[in-house]
Amino acid sequence: MPINAGYEYFNAEKRYLDAQTLEERISGLKEMIKTAPKHKGTENLLAELKTRLKKFLEKAEKTASVGKGKKGIRKEGFQVILVGFSNSGKSQLLASLTNAMPKISSQSYTTLEPNIGTMHYQGVSAQIVDLPAINSKNFDISLLHTADAILIVVSKLEDYFLINKQLEKATSKRILVFTHIDLLETSELRKLEAQLRSKRLNYMLVSGKTNSGISELKTKIFENMNVIRIYTKEPGKPVSSVPIVISVGSTVKKVAESIYKGFSKQITETRLTGPSGKFINQRVGIAHVLKDKDILEFKTR
Repeated sequence: MPINAGYEYFNAEKRYLDAQTLEERISGLKEMIKTAPKHKGTENLLAELKTRLKKFLEKAEKTASVGKGKKGIRKEGFQVILVGFSNSGKSQLLASLTNAMPKISSQSYTTLEPNIGTMHYQGVSAQIVDLPAINSKNFDISLLHTADAILIVVSKLEDYFLINKQLEKATSKRILVFTHIDLLETSELRKLEAQLRSKRLNYMLVSGKTNSGISELKTKIFENMNVIRIYTKEPGKPVSSVPIVISVGSTVKKVAESIYKGFSKQITETRLTGPSGKFINQRVGIAHVLKDKDILEFKTR
């Protein structure tokens, strides 16, 4: 542990230790190197971090050159599965939500194996998996049993009911995503929304081509993740740009311990600004329950 390290370093270290993907480990290491104190006492630590980063970057380059063949999928953090018929717009939606670059074509059954991307939303990451068409021989229903959420992607409302019936045993949260809304007239769109509301469906209307509704869909996915983002700041310094991602209902103590074990015992005072407080810079105890986007400032012995 570096001498006199600030919260930003410990936040970066936590991101690195919690990382589920190589991309997230690389990002965490870069932030650790950037925020670590620079003095003689940390020379060995910085050298070790840079060596580790170099190895990860080499591994990432090697992985990229191997190709995209995927026989098995390892769940990494919060996982969302895209399910739909051929030409429903799943691949375009994956490209719009994540950093993935799947093959997008008007031809049927273009997706022959799962494609994976990572969605980043205001400091939170989610693994998005686009499965082959539900009516194809390559569709793997077993993946739905471990997913946290399922996006049922359709371009026709009747398809939703056909797909939903096949997913009866899946217990994950479901969101109906109606694609290709750029092809609908205003009157058709109004009629569709009226139908969806009348059936009380959990839905989103999007267009991967124009990105209409994509930002709102990311927000809905985040809301289903059951997590909150907590920002920290050191006295006299700006608020950290990287949040601590923690489960809904967490306390100040849980956030402090997530920075590093035993940190909560060193705290003499906690100041809070945000949704869970009554006023700016409110003094709170370690049992205080936090809300999304709260900002904490710790004073220690």
